Amino acid sequence: MIKNILHTLGSRLIVSLLNLLLLFITTKLMGAENKGEISLLILNVSLASIFSGLFGGPSLVYLIPRFPFKTLFSLNYGWSLITSLLMTLLIIIGFLPSTTAPNMFFAIALLECLVSVNMMILLGRNKITRHNLLLIIKSIILVGTLSALHLNGELLDYDLFEKAYFASMSIVFIVSLAMIARSTKSNESFGKSLQQTARESLSFGFLVQSGNIAQLLNYRLSFYFLELLIHPPAQALIRIGIYSATLQIAEALWQFARSVSTVQYAAVSNMENKSEGLSVSLRLGKLNYSVTIIGILLLLIPGESFYSSLLGGEFGEVKTHLYFLAPGIVALSLSNAFSHYFAGVGLHRFNTQSSVFGLILSVILGYFAILEYGTLGAAAVASLVYVSQTLYQFIMLQKQDNVKWNALMLQKKDIKAFSKLWQNRF
Repeated sequence: MIKNILHTLGSRLIVSLLNLLLLFITTKLMGAENKGEISLLILNVSLASIFSGLFGGPSLVYLIPRFPFKTLFSLNYGWSLITSLLMTLLIIIGFLPSTTAPNMFFAIALLECLVSVNMMILLGRNKITRHNLLLIIKSIILVGTLSALHLNGELLDYDLFEKAYFASMSIVFIVSLAMIARSTKSNESFGKSLQQTARESLSFGFLVQSGNIAQLLNYRLSFYFLELLIHPPAQALIRIGIYSATLQIAEALWQFARSVSTVQYAAVSNMENKSEGLSVSLRLGKLNYSVTIIGILLLLIPGESFYSSLLGGEFGEVKTHLYFLAPGIVALSLSNAFSHYFAGVGLHRFNTQSSVFGLILSVILGYFAILEYGTLGAAAVASLVYVSQTLYQFIMLQKQDNVKWNALMLQKKDIKAFSKLWQNRF
């Protein structure tokens, strides 16, 4: 386990550094308005990717070893095509805000969906190294292309970002397809029909992805509210750009928790003893929030002038927004461990319920908070929602496994357990 955790952590650290460089490019070199347009594109594409996972998504990690590969592959690729077409239609009729041409959006969304499928297949094959490598390749190509254009004297704008993003996704798709071809077993025989595979895939995928869709909207619904409530449109894009930059900085702290939790999910899924999986998950949860607290404190030390000089004059407000987001960021680092424990033991419904609960709070509170306080209201509501979701998950843990509050407190025995982790002796 420790080898996979370290490899995943190292890969995500590289990706985080590349994402910070991308943040610098899209803020300092492109400005808040372009950053806002980019943020809406990424949100819309992410929605397409999550909806495309209704026949699998993250649950492919569970499905791949148990169902015919070719059938799962065809189902997920076919549904990805349909999803991309439907999302493009929503943009054409104006239901979703976007400044991207429909044909370009369709191409990017389809590539995003297919790459997501390929990456889940690799995880299902336990090819964690290849999965992590794809994350790095995607970031390197995007950052490298934009950097090369800038060094060549090009004035970076949203149109150039679109083209660079399309290029990076195209290359990653080809590489991921080659990786799948190398990892696919040729002697699979499960004796399960297309109808049975589709039914089971939809059953698992719908439950998991419903929660993921709700969770994505918890993270980003405020972008749509900001676009709707702030006028003129250019000012809305500027506010989205500033707020999304804040989120990108804050969410970089989650890379540690996500790295640990990716491996935790695979490990807990294969543990026969449920109590052992819970013990490991609680320890990792404490490790997650301890590291995240240190990180958030480091982010709060610099003044506004630091963020202005780093990201551009429009982004000095990032520091203030971070104060509002800090409690929620720490809470979600702990929530990561809860979520992957529930997923690992097959209790996906608790994660879905938590996400839907958070989405209801986001809708009820977010609209009025943003109407009154703009992006600061969005940050405050986001933090409240994240804390509330984590509390909900813990209450479910109490009911299911009789976990006490003091189980979340970092103790000396946990430090010893972390040291054993390095020796792979959980």
